[in-house]
Amino acid sequence: MDEPAVFGHVVDELDSRGYQPLVHVPGAHEKTYADVLDRCESHQITIGGRYPDVLGFTNADRVFAVEVKGSSGLLRGIGQALTYQQGAHVSYLAAAEDVVTQHTDLLRSKGVGVIGAAESGVTRWSSPPTSESHEQVVDIEGQLSVRLRQSDISGDIASLSLAQPLNYLAPVVAVEKHGPLTGDELVDVLADEYGFGAGKSARQSALSLGLLQRDDRYTLTDQGELAATVLRGSGISTLQELDEVKSEVGRSTVVEKHQPLAILLQNCYERHPEFRLLLDALRKEGPTIHFPDLLRRLLHEYPNVFLNTFCTRAGRTRARELIEAGQMSRIYEEEAVWKDIIRTNVLFNFVQQLKHIGVLAAETRSHSGKISDYDPDSKPWLLRKTR
Repeated sequence: MDEPAVFGHVVDELDSRGYQPLVHVPGAHEKTYADVLDRCESHQITIGGRYPDVLGFTNADRVFAVEVKGSSGLLRGIGQALTYQQGAHVSYLAAAEDVVTQHTDLLRSKGVGVIGAAESGVTRWSSPPTSESHEQVVDIEGQLSVRLRQSDISGDIASLSLAQPLNYLAPVVAVEKHGPLTGDELVDVLADEYGFGAGKSARQSALSLGLLQRDDRYTLTDQGELAATVLRGSGISTLQELDEVKSEVGRSTVVEKHQPLAILLQNCYERHPEFRLLLDALRKEGPTIHFPDLLRRLLHEYPNVFLNTFCTRAGRTRARELIEAGQMSRIYEEEAVWKDIIRTNVLFNFVQQLKHIGVLAAETRSHSGKISDYDPDSKPWLLRKTR
């Protein structure tokens, strides 16, 4: 039996058990797995640098991962299923029933479950004898929550590219005042009434924070309605009034000048599972955070937050290769490596956002030059003390 046939039977079985699966299929194989892709959403979540074929929540809200093989490649499949134990409560190897049965004792001794398939469907399902829970499970739960549980959050925090987060509230004010708007209409309103030339970035960020939803036109989510209420309570019902507040903030921070708005923004950020995990890492590492140490913690505990939030597109590929090759430590120990992987705006725009919403102290120095010139020892991140 070939791998696509096993894959199809596995998806059938998961559906019948009430599991919530996401699948990963390389682009070159999309036609071969067209039936599976028609039935399941895709993911780009890694565990140990590898993409599980199937990843999701069980009917008991446990994270599960499945490596799928056909009648060959089982030794490699065993290695992959063992790797997935780092980020899943339960890990399975699925393959043709007549061949996977030969490895059942070995797999179960290692804590891996076995799924066997025949032409008629899944004929064997042996759950792991123990549920493995390792340090990366919380990272995987967060990634899955973004894709399976948070329907009003449609992007990742890497898309929050503007240094002043008040700009992310501008689309809320515009839609609250004018009603549903098309994408172009929203950008034009921000340009005309807010004097803002990065309307598309503000619009995308409002989507990522769950403030807007998009059908034919952009409308406010429940979270967006709540934000509009807070803004009105702060005397902001027009884009001109929001612009005046932004001018008042100037070179200071939102949290110092308009704390209610900073609390609103931080709550919006914290609704995003990836940001909550990043905030957890910052608090564990603080109160003074040296950037390579933060990278180390993220890579060991929240690798997908690191890959999705801190890496360039090419850097993400290189980082995954190093993780899969067992050379993860090179990323945070070798300055030349992490400087080649990290997005420059993490050190400027993102730092500025964290200062504005009250996560980092105002005295934290951002870096606006070339990443090759960044000195993490002279510019540590400082957590803001809460009163």
